[in-house]
Amino acid sequence: MKMKSFTKKTVFALILAFLFVNLTSCQNQVSNNNTHNAQNSLDYDGIYRGTLPCASCEGIKTTIYLNRDSTYKVVTSYLGKEQNTQEETGKFTWDKTGTIIKLKSNNSSAVTQYFVGENMLTLLDKSGNKITGNLAPNYILTKENYALLNKKWRPIEILGKPVILNEKNTKEPTLTFDDNSNRYLAVTDCNNISGGFEILPFNKLKFSPGMSTMMACESMEIEQKLGEVLRQADGFIINGDELTLIKGRMAPLAKFKTPMH
Repeated sequence: MKMKSFTKKTVFALILAFLFVNLTSCQNQVSNNNTHNAQNSLDYDGIYRGTLPCASCEGIKTTIYLNRDSTYKVVTSYLGKEQNTQEETGKFTWDKTGTIIKLKSNNSSAVTQYFVGENMLTLLDKSGNKITGNLAPNYILTKENYALLNKKWRPIEILGKPVILNEKNTKEPTLTFDDNSNRYLAVTDCNNISGGFEILPFNKLKFSPGMSTMMACESMEIEQKLGEVLRQADGFIINGDELTLIKGRMAPLAKFKTPMH
């Protein structure tokens, strides 16, 4: 009788252990399925821009359009070369971690991989690893880079003071970054200032010395202050419809607004 009682208890314990293991396994599976990653947690669709390193040219200006239907378009321009713009379309897939996308062209068997982060894509090597070394930041494309371009940014604050227009101002000041020419145009309360610009990794911005028209105006305050901002600024921040030009970690140099589309 003791043997039978012990056997029943053992069997009962084994059943309980089996149920516990299965319950734990199911919970872990649910937990794994709910793990946050780029695929299910980020607004990864959008337009990304950057200039990738190039061995035989000044750089490869790269724009990637990612769509929610898993299609993409890549437009590349080889800087310093004529007839240099190429366009590629295709579909992309996610790896099992939900953090890397693989771009498969419609026209070739080549596959390009990018690590997907918050508002950025990082080009990976052929083995799917991040590129290291001093040039590593140059393999990053960001949404902010593209959002800066081809918009009329209206200054609302310069050097800590609000921009207030009065009857002396005959035109509305704006700042525009032209994507095709890589030149900026600052329309002020008097003269226009223009020059070249370069978008660098991590929202860094490089302005070349600007040229100005030579009119004499009754009101030139905005021109003088905006010109000073363009000489100092080395970075930018975009938040929705607002652009901020900055220098290092100092206070913002100027803030701008643009109409939302």
